[in-house]
Amino acid sequence: MLTWIKQLFIPPQYDSEVQTRTASVINIIIILIFTTTVVGTAIVLPAEPDEWVFNLVFGVIIAFALLGMRRVLFRGRLQLVIMVVVLILWAGITVLLILGGGTRDPSLTAFFLVIAIASLFKDGRGAIIFGTLCLLTTIGLIIAEMVGIHSPTKDPIGIVDIVTLTTTIVLTAMLSYNAVRGMNQGLRSSKENELAQIEANRQLQEIRESLEERVANRTYDLERRAVQLQAAAEIGHAAATIRDLDELLPQVAHLISERFGFYHVGIFLLDDMGEYAILRAANSEGGQHMLAREHRLKVGEVGIVGYATGNREPRIALDVGKDAVFFDNPDLPITRSEMAIPLMVGGEVIGALDVQSRREAAFSNEDITMLQVLSDQVAVAIENARLFSEHEAILDSVRRAYGEVSQASWGEYLRKQSEFGFISTRNLEIIPATKDWTPDMIAASQRGEIIRANDHCIIVPIVLRDQVLGVVRLQKLEGARPWSEDEINLMDTIIDQLEVALESARLYKDTQQRAQRERMVTEITTKIRSSTDTQTMLQTAVSELREALKAQRAQMVIQSESKNIKIEEKIQRD
Repeated sequence: MLTWIKQLFIPPQYDSEVQTRTASVINIIIILIFTTTVVGTAIVLPAEPDEWVFNLVFGVIIAFALLGMRRVLFRGRLQLVIMVVVLILWAGITVLLILGGGTRDPSLTAFFLVIAIASLFKDGRGAIIFGTLCLLTTIGLIIAEMVGIHSPTKDPIGIVDIVTLTTTIVLTAMLSYNAVRGMNQGLRSSKENELAQIEANRQLQEIRESLEERVANRTYDLERRAVQLQAAAEIGHAAATIRDLDELLPQVAHLISERFGFYHVGIFLLDDMGEYAILRAANSEGGQHMLAREHRLKVGEVGIVGYATGNREPRIALDVGKDAVFFDNPDLPITRSEMAIPLMVGGEVIGALDVQSRREAAFSNEDITMLQVLSDQVAVAIENARLFSEHEAILDSVRRAYGEVSQASWGEYLRKQSEFGFISTRNLEIIPATKDWTPDMIAASQRGEIIRANDHCIIVPIVLRDQVLGVVRLQKLEGARPWSEDEINLMDTIIDQLEVALESARLYKDTQQRAQRERMVTEITTKIRSSTDTQTMLQTAVSELREALKAQRAQMVIQSESKNIKIEEKIQRD
């Protein structure tokens, strides 16, 4: 029951807030009038038994009319319901005045309620309409009472009361009209302000979202640019530290893929003839398959890589737009955008950087610019790695040649020398070593590595350019602490320095011998040139050569057609 009563006071909802509020007021008025009608009928029926039929029928009609109007109200016919409700009120009051005390009946004041409720009709104009209707009804009752058509139960109304009554009705109608009209205008103005505020808020929200989007895009661009710059720095670092192409190229491909978000990055290098671009590195799974089958493209003919290497300019291919390309590489089936940039050094093409994306039109202007910079970096890194490899090969060749010369020199030096060595005793005496080698010394010289004979004895080989020159045997005193790894490493380092010193000494001795020979040649040449006589020059030459070579006898013979010129010099050695 309580829930049903609450449902009665729930007003209908309209699109306009003003209409919803008006409907709420009318709904309450209908409920109040309905309640008043039911209660009044229940009171009047016992009090006037002679007219119970009329009162009952009148009450039932009014009650059902009000319920019907409430249903119509919930169907959205607000103005119709207002007009009907006001008419019912006006008609009911008029009937009560006619049947009751006329203009002296208190029910006459209910016309003010009719005018107030009528002001809700047509934006306040209902107050004027029904105010006029109530005024005419009142005037009609006054005239009827004056001419005797209607005999009121009370004394007729006086002239002062007539003026007061009519003036009050007119003022009530005017005030109700102005009040409702002003209220509606205020509500409309408030609604307009609310709508304007909502629109302003909407625009402000759009501006904020636009700013947030622009900030987000700018932030994304800055972050992407920072990532790209970081990629350039990392590639530059790799180029400066990695000299092996087989290590450098895959790392560059993975860096570009990770930093730029391209699912495939491939690096092509031209063959020695410059006819084919051969894939040398790739980051994707499909790229690994292509590497396995030694994927290559004809320069200037096949694919955008062939175009880029043949025409020395970048090329972009998309699967959308007027220049759409159909990508049919089975190893890279999801490619939607591809760009190839030639790798150039000194105006010469050495390869191409190939990047592919799953997205349509994936390459922005910033991407193209940055990838061009990275391509130049990669090209320089590749060329540096190539030059480094070539220089390493040349240096290795020089090292081998020098090592062979050094080994030959040491071999010749050691052949001229009897086996020699030295022993440092406990008393710090230096004595010549014997020619007897222990098995551990022989093993160290053959294997070229440190041998630990026991806890107190180690043998360290003297190795110079892969040639074992000898060994150093180090013996600790009995009872001393065994050789530790740090001590062994220290001895090995000292022997390394000994090896360098020995090589320097040999080179110094070779240099002295060479200088002595050159000095001797210069002196002999000077003495020979000191004379212009042929016989004297030959005698000087043979004498100086014998002396320089420490020979017992020197002979020089010049063959001519007439005779042999023989010059001979000999001495008797002790």
